[in-house]
Amino acid sequence: MKRSRLARSNVLVCTLILSAPALLATGCGDDDSPGTDSGSLPGRDAGPGVDSGPGPGIDGGPGWDGGCTPSFEICGDGMDQNCDGREDSCGNTDGDSFEACRTGEAPPACDCNDREATIYPGAPEICNSIDDDCDGRVDEIAACCAACTGMAERADACTPEGACVCSTEGAGDAPCAAGRACCSSGCADLQTDFNNCGLCQSQCTAQADHCSAGLCGCGSGPPCDKAVMCSGGSC
Repeated sequence: MKRSRLARSNVLVCTLILSAPALLATGCGDDDSPGTDSGSLPGRDAGPGVDSGPGPGIDGGPGWDGGCTPSFEICGDGMDQNCDGREDSCGNTDGDSFEACRTGEAPPACDCNDREATIYPGAPEICNSIDDDCDGRVDEIAACCAACTGMAERADACTPEGACVCSTEGAGDAPCAAGRACCSSGCADLQTDFNNCGLCQSQCTAQADHCSAGLCGCGSGPPCDKAVMCSGGSC
């Protein structure tokens, strides 16, 4: 009876000893692939932050090996905590809904001045010696151009040389002719243009078939009611 118990004990010890190398070879407690540990001891990596695993959150992924780990951005400290490439900005510090321009970016994809809420791509340009709309030009609208005096709606821009032009018409190197307005589609007669009837970008609907004297109409009368189409000059 005693010899039987002793034999069983010897078998158990031998099993544990023989199994130990296999357990060590699997790298227990390591998140690298089996057999790829680079540390000096089995199951140990080379050191913190320098592991060589393949994916995010595993050794070698983003946030490891000296990479940027996103955190709450502290504005104006010269450091990029949120890893967005901006050192001194939280992205939209002036609250105008446009992210500040980063290195290599340009309007209209970003804000050329993230300190002033009135300056952003597409903002109204005013005569103040500032590039309000981030288009790279200063006071380029017709209202800021001495050469546009008396041109009314015939022009929309002033060239760097000081010439008054309709920028949407052909080459955009001259104002519209007298009696025509500078619209987004070019020079138009607001009295007869179906797409610019009375005002630029004021388009007649399907309830009308023409523009006359700056008003939309159907045949010889006014436009049809909303639910009725104008066809063949009648509603």
